[in-house]
Amino acid sequence: MEYITVKEAAEKWNTSVQVVRRFCRQERIAGVVQQEGAWLIPKYAKKPGRAESMEAGAAILPALAQKLLRQKKKKSFHGLYDYVQINLTYSSCRLASNRLTRQQVETIFTKGKVSVSFEPMKVSDLVEVLNHCVCVDYILDHTQEPLTPKFIKELHYQLVFGTVDDRRKRVAPGQYRSPKSSRRVPFMLPAEQISSKLKALIAEYEALTEVERRDILRFHVRFERIFPFEDCNGRIGRLILFKECLRHDVMPFIIDDKRRTRYLEGLREWDDDPGILTEVVMEAQSRFDAQIQLQNLSEDRHNFLSAGVMED
Repeated sequence: MEYITVKEAAEKWNTSVQVVRRFCRQERIAGVVQQEGAWLIPKYAKKPGRAESMEAGAAILPALAQKLLRQKKKKSFHGLYDYVQINLTYSSCRLASNRLTRQQVETIFTKGKVSVSFEPMKVSDLVEVLNHCVCVDYILDHTQEPLTPKFIKELHYQLVFGTVDDRRKRVAPGQYRSPKSSRRVPFMLPAEQISSKLKALIAEYEALTEVERRDILRFHVRFERIFPFEDCNGRIGRLILFKECLRHDVMPFIIDDKRRTRYLEGLREWDDDPGILTEVVMEAQSRFDAQIQLQNLSEDRHNFLSAGVMED
């Protein structure tokens, strides 16, 4: 059988090398083989289509998502799952002006309590962190599900329910921003257009045959500009970012507070210079990939030591 390289397949199918590699990893190309770390694709293999993608996706969860779900079910607090829970929750809430420290978030997540040695904290900050941890579990449990207005509303409901803003009726959990809202944000759509514009955005995104990083970022920018909810749009948007990266086998990332200025600039300047946000995200992806490699080394060491104990 004649084979072609990933690069040749990408040129033939008019797509990117990253997408072809993803097809290979997900076993969506008939006859594909791997030799010495390189993928070889049958010369006359057909490009996986949308229908095949949906069928395969229902059965094959990307490896990283599988790993996170396994650790979640085992309630592992020393692996990648707890790293995601703690750092995604801390960083995303911090970007939204939550004042809890990373140590406080870690203690709340792993031990379910707050140490008396901690500085006084706002109840609203504590509830927001607890709710965000619930939301991380929710996106992991629903990684393969397509985006829908219902899913996004449910995510917002779980994030906002029981907060001070909810109890004081300032923010309605799971409900779009009201036309009576006094919020004013650049690019924000009128409340009357939220439902139709968000449905159109989701439909356009879900119709893509292949989804790459730039598609996920474009969705994020447009979602934030719609500004569908009275509050928590940034945190909802970043939860969706993480979910969609897992769903489409794109390296996930966590935007930390140190990159706040560049991240917000990237959102504002996307139309004229998408490279700003892309650069921020690529740096974050590199940090997340390094964490994955560190976790893999730790697991290999643990397995090696366990095997040695069993032999003794």
